[in-house]
Amino acid sequence: MADRPAATALGYCTNTAPVPGTLRTINAKDIGPKFRHLHGRRYGICPCGKEVTVTERGNLRRHKQPQE
Repeated sequence: MADRPAATALGYCTNTAPVPGTLRTINAKDIGPKFRHLHGRRYGICPCGKEVTVTERGNLRRHKQPQE
């Protein structure tokens, strides 16, 4: 992909903003206690193509770009 954000020397993506319109919240309330820790977690898609959790400030967490 030619439009990937830059990466650090260790392979971490330097982008912190999710693609607009890709934020979603996981509703895992009714699937049992094993998955209760997932309930309410927010995910967004990075321009590099990876789906990453979003912080309270709306930024993507630190992540590595997917390998081709």
